[in-house]
Amino acid sequence: MDSELNNEDICSIQKFVSKDFVKDGFLSLIPNNDFKKLEEFREYLIGKMKDLLENNYNLLINTLYRIDISEKKLSELFLSKDKELIPEKLADLIIERQIQKINFRKLYRSGDL
Repeated sequence: MDSELNNEDICSIQKFVSKDFVKDGFLSLIPNNDFKKLEEFREYLIGKMKDLLENNYNLLINTLYRIDISEKKLSELFLSKDKELIPEKLADLIIERQIQKINFRKLYRSGDL
């Protein structure tokens, strides 16, 4: 997952995720730029997904909507039989969506759209 991303991209992913996980209008549940490797951030995000699934499901769903995770992918995930993999898959979907946004911005800036 890290191989095609540079440090700036990894910081951008953390920044965007941190911004999307704002609670009560000002405090983010996710730190920004505390991780040097995407895998470290992914592991942290998995733990947060577990916590939100258990303790604040509504905030989680609202945040996933704000991030613009595919409803089809979410439906498939929540209907899957292996519920223990949901936090890991959610973290992957969040990171995947942020990478898509970063790549789109790069294409837009370069005029390739």
